[in-house]
Amino acid sequence: MTETVYEVNASRSGDWWSIEVVSGLPENVLGVSQARRLNKVSKVARRLISELTGVDPSDIDVEVSVSMPEGLEAAVDRARRAAVTEAKARADAARARRDAATALLGANLTMREAGQVLGVSHQRIKQLADQAE
Repeated sequence: MTETVYEVNASRSGDWWSIEVVSGLPENVLGVSQARRLNKVSKVARRLISELTGVDPSDIDVEVSVSMPEGLEAAVDRARRAAVTEAKARADAARARRDAATALLGANLTMREAGQVLGVSHQRIKQLADQAE
């Protein structure tokens, strides 16, 4: 098992990804390479680190960070924040559906009636009620 995690930075350079090992190597060793595709960066970095350190590539753990130009970084950040907001909204909606189903059943509506009120099937009402328990 590896004790050192090698931090690698990948940035776009023309049609290639420029790779730089930014931590984990001895001070006097510079680790740079390139990969054609982003999904190959980890493999290329492991091979590079192996050549520089003599450690087997399968024993090397790399953590890749991708650097983007400022305009692209902002767009990616907005998309990530929106995805977090979406996930929270979905979780809130699921909780509200469970609570509503439970409340409707508690008010003596049948599962079919509760389903009609919430716009879901009576089978879904049963699932929601089971999840609430």
